[in-house]
Amino acid sequence: MSPTTTDTTPNGTAPAVEATVAPPTPAVAARGLALHGPRGRVYGPVDLDVAPGTLVVLQGAQGSGRTSLLLTLAGRMVPDRGSDLRVLGHALPRDRRSVQKAAAVAGLAGIDDLDASVTVGALVRERLAWLGPWYRHQRRLAPHDLDAALRPAFGDRPVPPGGTVAWDLDELDAMLLRIGLALLQRPALLVVDDVDQVLDDRRRQDVWTRLEQLAADGLTVVAACASADEVERTRWTTPPTVVALPT
Repeated sequence: MSPTTTDTTPNGTAPAVEATVAPPTPAVAARGLALHGPRGRVYGPVDLDVAPGTLVVLQGAQGSGRTSLLLTLAGRMVPDRGSDLRVLGHALPRDRRSVQKAAAVAGLAGIDDLDASVTVGALVRERLAWLGPWYRHQRRLAPHDLDAALRPAFGDRPVPPGGTVAWDLDELDAMLLRIGLALLQRPALLVVDDVDQVLDDRRRQDVWTRLEQLAADGLTVVAACASADEVERTRWTTPPTVVALPT
């Protein structure tokens, strides 16, 4: 019988075996994702891979279908049959209810618009009541509770006082409030539409900085803008992935 041999290092010990670490499952994985309507193509086909805890900027002019694509990723719109889409491990559109619970939306006209006559405190209270069990009474928020609820969206910027009417918010605070209300859902995926609605370049930088920080903290963020050179004109700690949609 032939002797059995074992490879060893010079000191006689067995060599260490390097563990193979599998890459993380994409937060979003799409192949041939497309949507057509009565007037023709809305978007696609799109191939997309989004790693967990990253920021992706979806760039597309009006008519490119960027809003519809965001709604599809968030489980709110059904793509064409034959599209291959998985979000947060769920196949869409089959598991869209699970995705809707785990994905939050902000900045989408007609979906998360702020009621201009309602105060900041009331908006937060209403969102918390909607997210909680129907039988739980949502008490009035103390200033420190309101600050804690919206701090992830506002960062170093002061949170508007609870008595501030939404109508009186400037465009930056209004956008950050919409993001803050979305974050109360504690989502794994945040989609933000039309960051360009913050018209001033300096103020829009604050929005991108907050979205970049949210991604750095582990949240997957897909945000849309119209300007083709937006990413180049913005200061980043780590430049995001850009997905350009043709018109």
